[in-house]
Amino acid sequence: MSIKSPALQLAEPQLAKLTSESEEIRMRALDQVETRFIRCLQLGETIDFKPLLLMKQLIRWFGHTPHLAADRVLAIMLELLRSEYGSVVVRKITYERLSTELGKVRRILRSLESKRVTDLLDDLQYLMLQKYNIRLETPSGSSVSSVNVTTESATSSISILKATLKPDDYEPAWTQPCPEDVASLQSMMDMPRNEATDVIEVQVQLTDLTIRMGDYPAEYLLQPPYTFLILVQLQQRRDGCLLHVNRAIIAYLKQLQRRIEDRGTIMCYATSLDAPGSRPRQVKVESALALVLNSCLDLIMKCSANEKWHLIELVKEAVKTYEVLKVGVSTSVTTRLGSIVKKMLNYCGSQTGTNLLELVSSLLIPRLQSLIFNEQLMEIMLVNIKYEKNLNRDHANSLIQPILMDSCFVNLPGRMTSLGDLRGLVLESSTDDDNLFTLKIAYMKALDQLQPTAKAGAPLLNESKEVCLVVNQLGSKKLLRQLFDAVVTCTPLYRDNLKLRTQANDLLCTLVDLPDKQLRWFVYGLMRKPVTDHFHAFMNKTIYMAGCNNLDLVRQNILGLPLTTEFLRKVILQSWDTTTPDNVRQWCFDYFILLFKLNSFLGKKDLKNVFHMVVPLLPLLICRSISDTQLDKVIWSLWKSKTCMTDPPLMMQIYVCYLFHPHSDVRQISATPISCILQSMDAITKSRNTHEELIFKWGDPDLCIIEPPVNYKDIFAEPTKEAFQGQRSLDALIRLLETKDLRPSIRKSSMTQLNVLLRNWKACECFNSPEGLSMIVHSLPNGLECYSGDPADILVPAVSILMKLMLQNPDYRLQVADTPDMYMNLLRAILLLPHEQELRQNASICLFLMLFHDSIFATEDKLVIDIPLGGLIPPVTYEVHLKEPSSTVIEGVKLQEHLDKVYFGEDETSAAQHWRLFLSQYICKIMKFESMQVVDIRNELKMNLGDLALMQASESDIQLRNQLTAASNCSSHDALQQKVDIIQLFLVYLRSSIPEAEGKTLWKVIHKYIRSAPANDADCRLYVSLLELCLSCLRYSQTQVIKGLSEALETDPNHSFHLLLQDRTISLDVLHLIGQCLEHLLAAEDCETQVKWHGKLFFQLSAVARKHFEIRQLQHVRCILGILRRLSEHELILTGLQVMHYCQHFMQLSSDLRTSTHTGAQWQRDCLHIICELHLRQSSGKSNAMCEAGATKKVLRYLLGLCGHSDGEVRALSWVLMADWIVCCDVKIENILPGLNFLPGGLPACCLTTMLDVHEVMLVRVLAGSVFIQLMPLVGAEGCVDLLRNHTFLKDASRALRTLHVSPYLDKQPVGEQHSCEIISCYVSICVTMVGLDPEWCSVTLCQHSFLTGLSDVIKTPPPPSEPSSTAFFELCAEHICELYALCYVNNFEFLQRTICRDTVFLENFFSLMTHVMDLEFHERLLSQLFKLLLVFCKDSNSFAFLCEDLKDRPSFFIDFFLVGLHQSAKGTDLKRYTLKCLALIFIKKQSAPLVKQLEQYVVPLSPSCDPAKHAEHCTTHSQESPETNIKAIAFIYRIMEQLFIRYYSTRTFTFLQALDSDHVQVCETFGVFLKYSNLAASAADEAQLLDRIIIILDTFLNDEKIGNASSYVRRVGAHKSQEIIGNLLVIFKMLSQWYSAHHSVIKEPTSAGTMVNILVRLWPWLSHSAELKQLIVQVVMFFTEHSFEMCRHTSLVMAGQSHSLLQLMSRVADFETTRKEPGAGTFGEGTCIIPALRVMGNCCSCSEGRQSLSKMHVLDMFDTILPANPAGNKVRPQVIQAWLAFWEVYSRYDVGARACHLHSLISVIRRKSPLDDRRILSLRILRNMCFFNINRTVLTELTEFTNMLRDIINQPVLLKDLSSGQGLISFEEHRLAALMLYKLFGFGAKYKAMLRGTKLMRALSHLKDQLTGMKTENPDRYTNIPYATELFELLTKLFEAVQA
Repeated sequence: MSIKSPALQLAEPQLAKLTSESEEIRMRALDQVETRFIRCLQLGETIDFKPLLLMKQLIRWFGHTPHLAADRVLAIMLELLRSEYGSVVVRKITYERLSTELGKVRRILRSLESKRVTDLLDDLQYLMLQKYNIRLETPSGSSVSSVNVTTESATSSISILKATLKPDDYEPAWTQPCPEDVASLQSMMDMPRNEATDVIEVQVQLTDLTIRMGDYPAEYLLQPPYTFLILVQLQQRRDGCLLHVNRAIIAYLKQLQRRIEDRGTIMCYATSLDAPGSRPRQVKVESALALVLNSCLDLIMKCSANEKWHLIELVKEAVKTYEVLKVGVSTSVTTRLGSIVKKMLNYCGSQTGTNLLELVSSLLIPRLQSLIFNEQLMEIMLVNIKYEKNLNRDHANSLIQPILMDSCFVNLPGRMTSLGDLRGLVLESSTDDDNLFTLKIAYMKALDQLQPTAKAGAPLLNESKEVCLVVNQLGSKKLLRQLFDAVVTCTPLYRDNLKLRTQANDLLCTLVDLPDKQLRWFVYGLMRKPVTDHFHAFMNKTIYMAGCNNLDLVRQNILGLPLTTEFLRKVILQSWDTTTPDNVRQWCFDYFILLFKLNSFLGKKDLKNVFHMVVPLLPLLICRSISDTQLDKVIWSLWKSKTCMTDPPLMMQIYVCYLFHPHSDVRQISATPISCILQSMDAITKSRNTHEELIFKWGDPDLCIIEPPVNYKDIFAEPTKEAFQGQRSLDALIRLLETKDLRPSIRKSSMTQLNVLLRNWKACECFNSPEGLSMIVHSLPNGLECYSGDPADILVPAVSILMKLMLQNPDYRLQVADTPDMYMNLLRAILLLPHEQELRQNASICLFLMLFHDSIFATEDKLVIDIPLGGLIPPVTYEVHLKEPSSTVIEGVKLQEHLDKVYFGEDETSAAQHWRLFLSQYICKIMKFESMQVVDIRNELKMNLGDLALMQASESDIQLRNQLTAASNCSSHDALQQKVDIIQLFLVYLRSSIPEAEGKTLWKVIHKYIRSAPANDADCRLYVSLLELCLSCLRYSQTQVIKGLSEALETDPNHSFHLLLQDRTISLDVLHLIGQCLEHLLAAEDCETQVKWHGKLFFQLSAVARKHFEIRQLQHVRCILGILRRLSEHELILTGLQVMHYCQHFMQLSSDLRTSTHTGAQWQRDCLHIICELHLRQSSGKSNAMCEAGATKKVLRYLLGLCGHSDGEVRALSWVLMADWIVCCDVKIENILPGLNFLPGGLPACCLTTMLDVHEVMLVRVLAGSVFIQLMPLVGAEGCVDLLRNHTFLKDASRALRTLHVSPYLDKQPVGEQHSCEIISCYVSICVTMVGLDPEWCSVTLCQHSFLTGLSDVIKTPPPPSEPSSTAFFELCAEHICELYALCYVNNFEFLQRTICRDTVFLENFFSLMTHVMDLEFHERLLSQLFKLLLVFCKDSNSFAFLCEDLKDRPSFFIDFFLVGLHQSAKGTDLKRYTLKCLALIFIKKQSAPLVKQLEQYVVPLSPSCDPAKHAEHCTTHSQESPETNIKAIAFIYRIMEQLFIRYYSTRTFTFLQALDSDHVQVCETFGVFLKYSNLAASAADEAQLLDRIIIILDTFLNDEKIGNASSYVRRVGAHKSQEIIGNLLVIFKMLSQWYSAHHSVIKEPTSAGTMVNILVRLWPWLSHSAELKQLIVQVVMFFTEHSFEMCRHTSLVMAGQSHSLLQLMSRVADFETTRKEPGAGTFGEGTCIIPALRVMGNCCSCSEGRQSLSKMHVLDMFDTILPANPAGNKVRPQVIQAWLAFWEVYSRYDVGARACHLHSLISVIRRKSPLDDRRILSLRILRNMCFFNINRTVLTELTEFTNMLRDIINQPVLLKDLSSGQGLISFEEHRLAALMLYKLFGFGAKYKAMLRGTKLMRALSHLKDQLTGMKTENPDRYTNIPYATELFELLTKLFEAVQA
């Protein structure tokens, strides 16, 4: 077309210049074209030109470089299309062609990185969509309705599927959609499901559905309009939509799995508002899954190869959904899949050919499908076994059997283990499975023998039984030779190894019975050499075998081979086989000939031994010799009288056999020896008279020849089914015949009756008494010798009865045959009555039965013999049934035949292939076709070409490698598409187990084709397929693809993903796939790793999402939001302003699509999730625009609006974001809350009501409760109290406790209200916060409510099964409830004492809770609250006693429990603080003494397996014990405490200048208490030299040049700066004070004592700066000297370099404190040092150095001040006086302190103080001590005041009867002291005795003694109860005896 105008034109030459080679010409032409064209458009004028040519030239412009004026050219193109001339371009150029050219232009201009160019290209692309009328976005409801489709037609199309569903296939709907959601779902799939619908339209709508179905709960698609059924119906289309349909169904199944898992958790539970039975119905999930599985199984067998992979993937997802649902897979589906598995196996195993490559290629896809189906069937069976209660295990076994027989599959890595688990652990393997396993083991052992390293000798014999199971099947002569050689080789070992001999015997019997005759004859051929060699060794007198003696071997029944009767029997029978080669048959004869010829070389004894083995075979040998003259002669030679080695009875048995010989001459010859034997035996036994010898002259040789033979059927009566009725008659006859002296007639008739009765076979069965059988045996000799009548009367019926019983009873037959006399008795009977035909017949039959007793099988109607009798003439008719030999070989053959029938049925081809594959796989570790051909096994067991092809096709790794190589070399789109589909199938099978090398190749193939954007439709289709492949790799977490794609996106800015994501014209299908790929990639990457492309892509997609939204491409926005959601979870390196900008951006995007229904829910979820992730990355404390009051208010209003959304996840995210915003924003929330008054009651009330709403999702309730807890401090105590009261909070909380669901998982059908542990935790946390705000509320309200007492029942609840992901119950109990109870301790301890402290069940469960918490992975936070409550229990005596008793029984738990809190990781935490407090309390309280004792005895096992997190650092101490040594628990705790102390007071790092913290104080306090109350701990401290470590710390401090002298340091830095030093000193010395206050803590080493005293003296200057430190150190010195003699001695000495001793310093302290006018702060004893100082002085009196030092100091002069002459003027405090008196009492025990001084003062004290006063007693004791020294005797006795005082004391009355009056003393202590002083002063020396006699004092003493004597007599109980009464009486007795002497 051309538009003509006379004014303006663009001629063709002018347009041609646009593509000139000259840059200048091109630019000049562009200027002209641009000016004219734009000007005409602006002025509305026409212009003459060719629009199509101009468009082409403008496109060609970009083919020249450099790319100049790109934006101008694109602008011209844009204006051209917009103008009226654009219609020409649209008409002449197709959309695809123009779009392709613009795509090329976009790629060319990408390097310019110009935003304007990009925008122009986007505008061009969008304009093209309008011009060409292309609809890119999802068709709306109105557009679909234009196709004239009605809802009725849509519904009718799924009626067929619905008709297959039964009423049982429906269930009540989980939830119900609102009408708007129903309409939205209807519009998405409102299309006809037939071939008439446009394919593109269906694909677009399916993609739209796939993207949007996430909005709705999965169950909505199972309700009307039954979207899921529509999808299943759409699978039947044959127009290329199957991939999109399956993609949608797979996406739905994944969503359904998540929904099922969510519904199974308590956090997603909400009480239903619907009345029971009122909910609508939905298709059951399991029924829907059965529909889709059946549909897939139908399609798999029909569809093309490129559609199989997603169908199989769909099957896998459906099965996975069954497992998530926890129900078994439908039986019909399982059965169908089992049949498919079997068909696929048969198909793959039946392929044959001559070209291996072609065979492998044809088997590739079918075999891959077969492998996939095998695994899928196994997965289904596991699901059914796990969840199907009524599983038919036989049916399950039958389904799995084909898989077990798939040798190629079973031998794949990991498959054997999986099948073993499936069969052995779950399906209970059957006997057939065990037999199959046994047979395969046998094959493997047999094949091992064909290897160069084969076993031989005894090891092979030990395994011979297993090998023989398959020796016939293998047909290996090499293996037979090895087995035979093992028998021969082990000959020297048989003598000492009977078990080995038995194995050799069994093996020989097995080998000569091989079913394969060729192999059997081969074995017979092997026998010749060892046998002949041994025989020749006898002949030549050589040695047959080294280490063996020929004769010894024969004595062991070895002639070349170990011989047994059974073996020889088989050799005889083999010689009868007419099919056997002549040489083998001859060898069988020769063997016996050689054996019998040994009589030439052996002595009689040895020959008898050999002959004994042959005797049982003689009848059989005689039968065989009938037709063999040579053997007959050899046998006859044995019976020569000179060489015969047999006994007469045995000879009789041999000659009897000849009586049935077919030749009469032989019978005649045998008759003579029989007569001789009978006569000789009669002569020996003298059983007959001589006149009767004539009967033994044998006349007729045919006496035993019965012709014709007796018909066996005539012996017994006709068989009947009736039971035998004559048991009583039978028993009566037997009893009668057993009677002695029975009359002959009666015996005859009885025997006759019994004979007739036993014609019934069943009567013979009943004749089983041992007595009856013995009676019949003895009836023959009795009839012959003792019977007085006609012998025939007894012998005829007796022999007949004997015959019948022998026929019926095999055991009886054997018993009779082993009785030699029976032969003679029967022969005598025949000779005695030769004309008795019946007797002769029956006796002959008896003899015949005895000869062949072990070869006969008799029934009621026939007699069967299992050996050939040759020409022998039997006396009775019989049938010959040669017995089938039984051996291990035959057992193996039958076993394999049975297993083949069980596992393969009639399919012999499959069975044979199974064994071929099994053998080949075992032999050839690396598969080579040629390797099987050289193995010595049957050709039928060697692998053929089809087998090799099947094996190669089963090697998925190799086949995948081949397919990847082929894909890399493809030259056409179709070929590559085909390979991609095959690779997809491999991915479905291998999933995440692709080898690394193949994974790298796979990524190279994918990267090769997706790094560039597609250029045309063919490229686009291929690109989509490769995106599917990439997505599959990412779903299966293929490491190489994940890593490769991430690197490609990082390094290649022009990657197709980057380009297409920014292209607004991208198709929805491609965008969805790219989005899925990126989402899976980002999910697989580490969120903490910073990658540049993450942030860059986030910025770009945020802008692209807005652009797509502006042009209403809403599904594109959804795809991009999914990517952005994943990106937001990674480190994006955003500034605070950027974070808030994007938060605003996504809030706006969320607000733009705000809906209250589920439609758009995923949009809202993504936006909220992104905002949450971004908000978490915003650094708190930085103000920004959105944290202003107005913005915060808007945000909260926005979030509150979303809190009412229909979707629970949207509501939850809104509450999460609200909580984060309240915490992080810089604005005071209390200023914003009034602005939210549109909510009823405000935001706090909204939060509380949401939390209390039982119809809300549990997670939302918990989140709302957490927000309320955050707001409680802002609302205030009063407001919170009102809110909780108005909403009956405690009432609802108490009701919630009753419906607590402990487990995090719900049953399928929860009934009524359910409350999770998390929501109960919210209730408790609100109470905790409320107690903190208003403690009175706890006392007034909480403690009075049942909720608080109900919490104890929660702790008593058994915990849920241990699940790593579930700690909610333990958090509720250990963290929240324990915290609430612990808070009640401050003001409501009495309440706790009345309740939980007295509840033993609660205490038991509390300790059990501690045990469970210890097992959790992160338990430190929970243990902190447990320790807190444990401290409360330690305060109560009852609970503390229970605690100690429980821990005493579990010392190991005590160690583990406290070890956690003492770990280094707990440093500075509440956990450590509470742990130390508990530990200290336990050791301080007396109630814990049994526990401490138990800990001292309990041994802690320390081993390398101990937990390194707990024990490693504590397993090393300064002790000599190694870490692996078991130590006592107390010592172990000491190690831990020592490590803690060292960590805080390290000799290298600790300085006294550092500030003191609570950890230092608490560690030292606890350590001190521990050392004080544990003797064992103190001993451990001594061994570890802990005191020396402390001394080093103090010495380091004193030597620190930075500190120096105390006075100078304080002057230099100031008194306030010295507080750190003082504080650290206080802490250390407090620990020492605690430690050494115990009697077991003693400083014994002189070195340590001296060093410590030196340290204390050097520290003395610091004491002037702290009264507390001074008092503490004096107290420490007191404890040091209390029990340590070394400390007393060093304290008394002046140390080197010192001017004063420590004792002198103590004396100064005592002097100062005594004379100080003002008392110290606080009460006496708390702020004074005098008592410990005087104690030190008293302690030092124990050493001479101390006494000397005190004497030099004249310490007693202080009593001038303390006890002045005028007591009224004494200003010394009474406590000081008492302390000094206590010191003097000790000091007076020694001579230096016992001199009589200050007597008047002491007596004055005694006079002034009341009886038993402390100071009075001390004064008396001082005087007592003085009395012990003679130097004071004169002074005291002459002191009248002293004696008067003693008299007054003696006269003091003691209360004897009336205790209620309160008058008088109740102790004789002062009397005893006075009497003792008198005894010491007056009891020795005449002078002093005389002074006492006759005085009032003596009379008082006499009166006192009389009083005591009367009391002792009258009231002995009272006498013993008064203190010191007994001691006083004894002392008075001694005193009177001494005075009167």
